[in-house]
Amino acid sequence: MLVVTGVYRVPISEVRSGMRLGKSVRMPGGRILLQAGTELKAAYLEPLKRHGIAAVYVINELAPDVEPADVVSDEVRSGLSTDFRQLLSQLSDAFADASKRYRAQINIGPLKQAVANLVDELLVDRNAVVNLQDIRTADEYTLGHSVNVCILSVLLGTALDYNVGELRDLGLGALMHDIGKVAIPPEILRKPGVLTPEEFALMKTHTTLGAQILRDQGFVSYTAASVALQHHERWEGGGYPLGLSGDQIFKFSRICAIADCYDALTADRVYRKGMPPARARQLLVEEMRHFFDPEMLGTFLPLTAPYPVGSMVELTDGQVAVVVAVERRNVECPRVRVILGADRAGLAEPYEIDLALHSATEIARPFQEIVPELPPDLLAADG
Repeated sequence: MLVVTGVYRVPISEVRSGMRLGKSVRMPGGRILLQAGTELKAAYLEPLKRHGIAAVYVINELAPDVEPADVVSDEVRSGLSTDFRQLLSQLSDAFADASKRYRAQINIGPLKQAVANLVDELLVDRNAVVNLQDIRTADEYTLGHSVNVCILSVLLGTALDYNVGELRDLGLGALMHDIGKVAIPPEILRKPGVLTPEEFALMKTHTTLGAQILRDQGFVSYTAASVALQHHERWEGGGYPLGLSGDQIFKFSRICAIADCYDALTADRVYRKGMPPARARQLLVEEMRHFFDPEMLGTFLPLTAPYPVGSMVELTDGQVAVVVAVERRNVECPRVRVILGADRAGLAEPYEIDLALHSATEIARPFQEIVPELPPDLLAADG
């Protein structure tokens, strides 16, 4: 049997021997645990679980040439992660000693440069679409989340035509939006279940604590510090800590709120699988629409692919295809390669269609099911 679901995130519990790794698994600090292309074996699964890896990317053997690309280079993402990890470590040490709280001397220069590098890279490609998410260890979920929120926020800022100075300020604020969590007890931060009312009340203080840390130590500008304070405020009110609404909420905070929520919904955790991008986008525009600035949300949606490159989809005619390209101008109608017929038999000659130009054919749903193994000659012909 062969699981056919493109280059996609597979929960560790669903990994089967013989699957090939589609994206390298990196450990904190950038060390590669498993290289892309590695054939996964049962013996590898326990070490991955031990390191808190909830999911990995695997290669679709029917379309091995289709590979999703990150919106930023590995170097830029790694630079942000490394410098922010150092900052978190220094702050955590400071908060372990009550006499040093809010007075630690932190060098933020490298982090500002890492954010500047991110801004420069995202300004090069004004048509980038998010097709890929990073794989995070359990211990570094907060770090990976902060880096992703920074990237998504700057990407949205470029789409809103912010200038370079604004983008750098936005990026730094978004990267540090959860900095106040260094003062929250680890057992609350890492609790897999629902927080008690008392625990949730304590958790909510990370917004005011974060703003205090940034302002008291002069890490960043007042505007960037406002992101830490306001990223849980809601467009129609009801958020915290100030109960602001609409334009009362600083624009950077409104951007970060969208990026923060989207990444939290789609990220894999050890105790649950992340939500598919299409479902996360649906939640943002339906159940959660009153949380966000509608104009900013409308600008954000074309930046994220509901069906990322490499994912498998079932079309309205019953055939199965792999997504090969997504354009920002029409993310819901990607170019796809049809590889299985409606009867789930492999096509002798797979073909590509641009769904934006074929209105009669649409994506019906993601395709994630087990199908009979296809003939070796068909697999060879496809890549």
